[in-house]
Parts: sequence; C-alpha cells; structure tokens
Amino acid sequence: MRLLFFSNVFPQPLSPNKGTFNGALVRALARDHLVHVVCPIAWTERLIRWNAAFSAQPILLEPAVTASFPTFWYLPKFCRTKYDWFLERSVRHRVNRDLQAFQPHAVLSYWAHPDAAVAVRIARERAIPAITMVGGSDVLLLGRQGARRTVILKTLHESDAVIAVSQDIAEKLKQDGIPGNKLHVVRRGVEETVFYPGDLSEARKKLGLREDRPLIVGVGRLVPVKDWPTLIEACGLLKKRGVVVDCHLLGGGPLQDQLSKQIAKLGLQDQVTLSGGQPQAVLADWYRAANLVVLPSLSEGVPNVLLEAIACGTPFVASNVGGISEIADPLIHSLVPPGEPTFFANAIQDRLRSSAPLASRRFQPQSCQSSARRVADIIEMCRLSRDADTKSALRRAADTVISAGGQTIATSVAGRPE
Repeated sequence: MRLLFFSNVFPQPLSPNKGTFNGALVRALARDHLVHVVCPIAWTERLIRWNAAFSAQPILLEPAVTASFPTFWYLPKFCRTKYDWFLERSVRHRVNRDLQAFQPHAVLSYWAHPDAAVAVRIARERAIPAITMVGGSDVLLLGRQGARRTVILKTLHESDAVIAVSQDIAEKLKQDGIPGNKLHVVRRGVEETVFYPGDLSEARKKLGLREDRPLIVGVGRLVPVKDWPTLIEACGLLKKRGVVVDCHLLGGGPLQDQLSKQIAKLGLQDQVTLSGGQPQAVLADWYRAANLVVLPSLSEGVPNVLLEAIACGTPFVASNVGGISEIADPLIHSLVPPGEPTFFANAIQDRLRSSAPLASRRFQPQSCQSSARRVADIIEMCRLSRDADTKSALRRAADTVISAGGQTIATSVAGRPE
C-alpha cells in the first residue's frame, strides 16, 4: 500500500526526539509499504531556529519513506477549537502537491485535533479511508469538555477506524458514542534492537554515572501533564527519611526553569538533575542503568516510556492513570494515585527494597513490527470495506428502477434494458 502519515508528533529537524514512537511505527510500516509523512511544524518552533534549512520538496528519510515539513501558522493559545482550520490552510498547498505525486491508498493520522481533523478531510476529498490513532491526552484531556470535544468526536465519528493505544481509551471513546466496531486497540511496539536488558554497572559506566546510589529515572517532556513537581517533592521526602537517591529527568520543555527552582528550594541539587532529552540508543542505556523508572503523569494512554523500561528489564513506579494498569505487574511495579508525593516516596522506597524476580513478569511489550502489522491489517480492512461499499452502491445504482414518461424501465448492471 501507499500510506500517507499525517501528524505533528513525529521526529523532525528541529525536534529529532519528538514522537519517536511514530518514527518507529513508520519505519516498521515501510518494510512492507510505501509511506509519505506530512509533519506540520509550528511557526513558533521555526522561529526559535529561524536559520534551519527545510527542503521545499519532500525529502527521503528511509528507502520507502519520504517526508514533508510544512509550516503550521496559528494564534498561540487563542481559538484552539479552530486550530484545524488554521492547520488545513497552512498545509493545503503543500499537501495537495504531495498527494498528486504520491496518490495514497489511505491516510493514517496521529493526534485527534487538529491533526486528525485535517487528515480525515483530506481522505474524504479523495474517497480513501481515514484511520485515526489516538494516544491519550488528545481524547482523555482535550476531548472531555467544551467546543474542542465536539470537533474531536466529530473527527472520530467520520474516521473509518480509530486506533487506541489502550483498552482504557477505547472504553472511554465507546462511552462517548464512538461505535465499537470502529474501535481497535493496538499498543505501541518497542524497537527490540534498541531496548533490551543489560548490565546495570556497565550502563552506568557508559553514561558516566556514579554507582554508589540508587538511580531513578523519569523520561518525558517537562510539561504540566507529566507532573514532575510531584516526583521532585517525593525525592525531598526520601532525603528527609535518609534515603538518598540520584534522580535524573530526561526531557526538555517549558517547565525547565520552574523545576530548577523547585530543586534548588528543596536543596536537591546533588540528587535531582535535569539531564535533557536523549537519543533513543542513549535512552536505552539510562533504562538499563536505573533501579527504577518513575512516571508521575496526570494522564496517559499506555506510555512508551514504560514499555521501553519493561523491555530493558527495569521496574517502574507510576501514577495509576489511563491504561498503565494494563501493563503493570503488581509483583514488580507500583501504581499510586496521581499528584501524591508521599505515596510516590513510599512506593519508590518499597521498590528499592524489593527483590521480585523480573523474569516472572507477566506482560511483555510487542515489537514495532508486530504493532505495525496490526495497524496495516486495520488499514487494509478499511480499504476492503470501502471498496465493497462502493461496489454495492454502484450495483444498487445500476439496478435502480427508472421511471420515464410513466413507463418503468429496469436497467441491468450492464446498463441494458431487461
């Protein structure tokens, strides 16, 4: 198949670590299909790196993957419900040119609004299937109330299929009125050649980390929904109890200054470090070096961070939100209420004492290739269904009884009078 993938959540020249899970999915799809990526980049991001060069033509990312990076023009923090209107007008010319050359069989998008809203319209104009993937906050937070909820639900209703990364998301969308036969659960895959178990001591030496303290790692953007202040406060509570740990937060984002001030206020400069975003290969070493991965998010689907940690053989402590409970093993992992530093401190302390055998883990993440095959099967099913509907409609039209001048003439499928 020729597939158009449309999403701003994708590795791009200004943010190579953004949406790496989508990058992995596209690479896996490209083993059996041709993929063209349209990744809109916000003008605010381009402004930061105004001198970055972007090709006016699609660029080759992989042997079977091309990509375009048009600019998304919009009013930051204003008219959020109209972001799809701004996005469509921002990318329309570029997308039309790409589609004319690529001629996709289907459009696959990620993030319900504004990305999927635009992608569904693109697919409808060309009478090809539109498949929407939702990852968590796009429907669990943005889709809960207000006018944006209306736009998101309309987009999902108009999609040929909706792929959720967790059963929890699928159930909530079913409650929102999305037909069950349109909903599919496909958890993200993990790149097995990158994320696998390894020696803790060797990983720490590779990263230049000390070996005389327990290491806990948090991975994700420094944004409100990840709730890193709760983890930092938990580290402060552990310090008061005499439990000294090294905590590294791996990611960048708008809350960096705020978190730095919190770390200083609690006197944790020697224990909590903002280590910035990490390439995937290096990130795998962090998982292998850690005693624990901690994720205090307020909302999640099934986060790739925890799937990758499991693949590397590292236990986790996380908020009991979204679909995290679907992958957690109570003998190895701890789930606690979100926004509760004391609960996190208790769980971290308990897990650092635990000696539960990791080999007994009941859940293992699937590979990227397995996940991609499932997504491709859903797309193919939508194509076959649409083809069948088209043929059925043509057959009904050909068999329509035509009344002309009071005389009924039945036409056959071939168009000859019976």
